Amino acid sequence: MIYLLHFERKLSHAQHYLGSVADHRHLDRRMHEHRTGRGARILDACNREGIPYRVVRTMAGGRIKERRLKNRKNGPRLCPICNPSINQKQA
Repeated sequence: MIYLLHFERKLSHAQHYLGSVADHRHLDRRMHEHRTGRGARILDACNREGIPYRVVRTMAGGRIKERRLKNRKNGPRLCPICNPSINQKQA
């Protein structure tokens, strides 16, 4: 499962993070890792800067699809906060 995080405000140039977990049961554990500094570096930087973030979308797929989406650098187009016209169920 792929998840998209939206940062409440930009960190440098970024306002989104895409990640993946084996399935929805692992998302809470992964979010705990991110919030305690044992996840992605960009989220550790958000934590240090006091920038809140939250899961705003989940999509079917694994690491290969996650990498493909990350390479496109189109987090804002996938984000329902930044792009309210998208359907939450689209992948």
